[in-house]
Amino acid sequence: MMPESRDHQQGYSSCYDCRKKCCWFFKKLVIFCFSQIGIVCLVVGYAFLGAAIFGALEEPNEELNRVMVGDLRNNTLKRLWQLNENLFLFEKRNWSRAVENVLLDFQKDIFKAVTEAGWDGRVEDYTGISDWSFTGSLLYSVTVITTIGYGNITPKTTIGRMVTIVYAFIGIPLTMICLANLGHMLSISFKVLYRRLNCNTKKRNSSNSTSDSSAKCLVMNSQVVKPELDDTEVAMAMSENTCAKVREIRVPIYVCCLLVVAYILLGTLLFSLWESWDPLKAGYFCFITLSTIGFGDVVPGHSLDSWSSQAKRITCALYLLFGLTLISMCFSLMVDEVQEKARTFGRWIGLLQREKN
Repeated sequence: MMPESRDHQQGYSSCYDCRKKCCWFFKKLVIFCFSQIGIVCLVVGYAFLGAAIFGALEEPNEELNRVMVGDLRNNTLKRLWQLNENLFLFEKRNWSRAVENVLLDFQKDIFKAVTEAGWDGRVEDYTGISDWSFTGSLLYSVTVITTIGYGNITPKTTIGRMVTIVYAFIGIPLTMICLANLGHMLSISFKVLYRRLNCNTKKRNSSNSTSDSSAKCLVMNSQVVKPELDDTEVAMAMSENTCAKVREIRVPIYVCCLLVVAYILLGTLLFSLWESWDPLKAGYFCFITLSTIGFGDVVPGHSLDSWSSQAKRITCALYLLFGLTLISMCFSLMVDEVQEKARTFGRWIGLLQREKN
């Protein structure tokens, strides 16, 4: 009985060690997923997952619709030929009435194929890039989780619509959290950059102010770093002092507006060259996209002869993501500036107490 009990104890200890390692790995995985890099990786992976799912669900239906429209066109041609062959309509009025009825039926069928079945206007033997290719599905996934939703490409199958609901229900909060975190992180970095640019400008204008500021910085550092503190406490004090300095930095609202306008102008130039749009149309598209309005009346690649390169769709998706991150950063900076101005106004009218020096 003794060897069996030892084997039992060894097996129990090995199972315990295995569960302990699994718990440690799961804990590290959760910590990584909720970190800055982890959330970005989750959003990117989620977008690629959606591209694979929607492409597999909707691309066969897209090809089937093209074949169906091709059959519809051929049947219409047969009906027209039967009119010409069977009916001796030598009078123009009788011939026009008969052909008009056939064309009206064809017009109704085409309207249903476009609005209900999602026909894109391409023929059944189309060999180019479909709307539901991987890049097209990736662009659709990005527009779903960013709540832009152009509406020019939508799922037509029942399962595709159900998957879109679940996909958006999970992806929208995840994307909003990611954009908020990236915007906050970029706002802190931009504050430091803006302060350095201001300091460099002041140094060029006056050398005396540089010496005074360096002297004040030495005095401040000597006050913060006390000799009786150890290395850990010194590092914590320095980090807290740095964070306090960053919070005190204020970026003017007009600088944030200039950043957004510059990014819109960059997109205007980009889409004007790619889609042969006039600047007003391209700028309208960029503004409607970055404001997440997404009417869908002007969309790149909506014409039949455009989007010959898949790189354009990926670039459009990257433009959306970077643009929304920039908008989130500017909103964060503007909120800090508006709050500070509101506090100043509250102190001026007496609603808030003035801070003691």
